[in-house]
Amino acid sequence: MIKVGYIDDVLDQVENYERKLRRFQIELIPFEVGTQKADYIEQIYKNQVEVLLIDYKMASTIGFNGSALISYINDEIPDMTCFILTSAERTHITDKLVIDNQIYSKEIFDTEADDPDRTEQFQKFVEQLKNCAEVYQSRRELKCKEYEELLDKKKSRVLSVPEEEEFCRLYHALSSYGMVEKLSDTALQSDFEQKLDDLLQLGNMILQKE
Repeated sequence: MIKVGYIDDVLDQVENYERKLRRFQIELIPFEVGTQKADYIEQIYKNQVEVLLIDYKMASTIGFNGSALISYINDEIPDMTCFILTSAERTHITDKLVIDNQIYSKEIFDTEADDPDRTEQFQKFVEQLKNCAEVYQSRRELKCKEYEELLDKKKSRVLSVPEEEEFCRLYHALSSYGMVEKLSDTALQSDFEQKLDDLLQLGNMILQKE
């Protein structure tokens, strides 16, 4: 079952969305509403989601709209596909931060009348969610190899500063999804911190001998 995160400041329809997606082996996970964009990054990793549905009109509640949040999330997690799910008219979304085929009306969930066209549109929407989740999974697996290479260099204490930053970023992401082994705080220390600790220990040994 794939995990789809749902960000909206009004959750009156979330049970309906959850029920309809569950039929297609999709778990919808409502996020807690936060006023800091970074809060949503942590919730992505905490809930291990693979795709995001984000309401557009949230600025009056949390201070930014859905497309601005998507722009931020994609800067932090480029492989995460985010969709705008909105009750607003498309013509009202003018900031050009999200491509058109990633903007859906909330009416996509209106299939109760058994209208064949609406049912078909919803099924295509579901398939798009599944495809995006599969791509995200495949890209994470690819990054495991990059992480292992950086881990070997870290163990040999030959990581450059940019490599150290990338190692920490990959570790945070991959360990959140249970794809790499958890490391101790000591193992996560930067090479600079480890070398500084070594120098301090050496200094203490010298002082004790004097």
